[in-house]
Amino acid sequence: MMDVPETAEQVAAIAARVEGWLSEPQGRALFEAARRVSGRGAIVEIGSWKGRSTIWLAAGARLAGSRVQAIDPHTNSREDPEARTLAEFRANIERAGLAEAVEPLVMTSTRAAEILADPVELLFIDGDHSPAGAARDMEIWLPRLVEGGTAMCHDVTTAAYAGPRRAFQRIVCLSGSFDSIRRVGSMTVARRTARRSVAGAIRGGAIWLLLYIYDVKAWLGRTKRALRGRRA
Repeated sequence: MMDVPETAEQVAAIAARVEGWLSEPQGRALFEAARRVSGRGAIVEIGSWKGRSTIWLAAGARLAGSRVQAIDPHTNSREDPEARTLAEFRANIERAGLAEAVEPLVMTSTRAAEILADPVELLFIDGDHSPAGAARDMEIWLPRLVEGGTAMCHDVTTAAYAGPRRAFQRIVCLSGSFDSIRRVGSMTVARRTARRSVAGAIRGGAIWLLLYIYDVKAWLGRTKRALRGRRA
């Protein structure tokens, strides 16, 4: 087991050894968000895979005196339907020295929502990327955020995944309940608010438009590839 990481640089060195798609800037954003929680609600991760994002969150949570509820069935991944990731996930968290800061919930996010009643202060969504799955995760979990709580959604601007993008557009960008919307690479971040400011509404509309443009570009890319395939 490694020494327990205390700084973002130490976490980066550990997380880089874990398979996954989360970038280092995104990991640092998770770490900082977890480090700053006040204890008014839980830290919830939907979609852990092999633990790269969990390590970033848990390292920050530990510094805040909190822990991460890491939700993932660890089977039937879209990227690898045959994957069984629980053993590797547990081993990676243990090697990072963060097992005490993580509560693995080996189940779907829908099932977890049925048994967890606590409010949420920090929510990271990186689960089912299908349109129905992404919408379901946001519809179930975003209302649980406390005022001032943070939602962080991965792969919103990843061309291959329209589900997270369209769900975020509809549920967050157009909602008066979220403010301070920004991007960290393909990940979007939003703060739950009792009342969205005018500036926040403008920002939300601008992000909505940006995501619409991503959708158009993705469609054009698929169309071009299809046309090239027909000509081949």
